[in-house]
Amino acid sequence: MRIAHVTDVYLPRLGGVELQVRDLAARQASAGHAPFVITATPGVPQDQDQDPIPLVRMGAPGVGPYRAVRDDDLCRVLRSRRAQVVHAHVSAFSPLAWTAARLAGLHGVPTVVSVHSMWHDVAPAIRWYARRRGAAAWPVAWSAVSTAAAAAVRDTLDGTPVAVLPNGIDPADWLSPPVDRDGPPTVVSVMRMVRRKRPRPLLRALFALHHAHPGRFHAVLIGDGPLLPRLRAEVAEAGLTTGVRLTGAMARRDIRALLAGADLYVAPAHRESFGIAALEARCAGVPVVARRGSGVADFVEHGVDGWLVGSDAELISTVSGLLASPALLAEVARHNRAVVPRLSWETALAAAEARYAAAARLQDALVVV
Repeated sequence: MRIAHVTDVYLPRLGGVELQVRDLAARQASAGHAPFVITATPGVPQDQDQDPIPLVRMGAPGVGPYRAVRDDDLCRVLRSRRAQVVHAHVSAFSPLAWTAARLAGLHGVPTVVSVHSMWHDVAPAIRWYARRRGAAAWPVAWSAVSTAAAAAVRDTLDGTPVAVLPNGIDPADWLSPPVDRDGPPTVVSVMRMVRRKRPRPLLRALFALHHAHPGRFHAVLIGDGPLLPRLRAEVAEAGLTTGVRLTGAMARRDIRALLAGADLYVAPAHRESFGIAALEARCAGVPVVARRGSGVADFVEHGVDGWLVGSDAELISTVSGLLASPALLAEVARHNRAVVPRLSWETALAAAEARYAAAARLQDALVVV
């Protein structure tokens, strides 16, 4: 099957959508399909591109990954590549993917839309655009990466059916032998240092916990982003450079090694559409504390795999209680190491195939009519 993955953002730009699209296409290629990627993200010249997935970069010169692409040009690429399915990957602002969904669906190509973000905060703007374009009536199969994200998309599209098409992961890749060590417990979080991931509220929660439990734990925050320099300055101003460490970006193998010795993972974002880093920690056997109503709830059951909280205050009180209950942390860690999460690449690939079949049935129904 020739599958066109259309995404505004792609490598060499790094982020959750970019990596998931590349990995999904690579898995589909290994399964015998013929995927390719259409993106507006600029990159190296085509003859120097090392990505094994065939790639078309489109759009006029501009700033960042969001570039103007003419309808005719996009249709020409889809025709020349003989796309049999279009899989459009949408976040909040994704003009290329939205255009691909509209054109492909209306031109008879089975089309799936995957929403990778939480639409709650931008719902009014997207609802206005969707109604203006009649998006709810497009012959496309809608999906989102988690139950929470799907509910927001369904509401924004005035009740249009939206299935869950989760991100993929190899759980076994993250499970390492546990590390025996002395010293206080280690609290870990991995995120882009941007406002929507809420690193500053997490940092302030860690400050409060250090005041309540001086010397009782270490915290490691992993990730890069525009807020990182200021966050490091705040740690220094608080005099907690030995208790809270901000590493910047780390390779996956180094994150895996750090998780092998971690005692607790904290995911502070309340608008987390999926939470791939939290799932990686869960697969590594680390108990997870995350916000209730986020995508993390699809793989963390409260009191079983970790704990779901409703506010920053509840997050602080929950982590504080866990630091005082090492036996409870150890019990959940044993469960997480023994029980493999149901989310995997096998799950994701099966869900994608099901959505492609649903998209084909929508087109068949139009032909019959």
